[in-house]
Amino acid sequence: MPQKIDRSTSRATRLHREAMNCVTFAVRERDTEHAAELIDEAIRLKRRSSELEEAIAPEDADHR
Repeated sequence: MPQKIDRSTSRATRLHREAMNCVTFAVRERDTEHAAELIDEAIRLKRRSSELEEAIAPEDADHR
């Protein structure tokens, strides 16, 4: 089970980082439609990252 937790933690971290990258690109984007798409993608990635984090340590989810 530790390997599964390690993989989930790694994936959650990677998704969080990708979400932040989307936001960074969205802020710099001149095309508002594309910026909105990037923000939507960032939200989806962050939501999935949070779901993975909660599945790993559900008792810690209330403290965020």
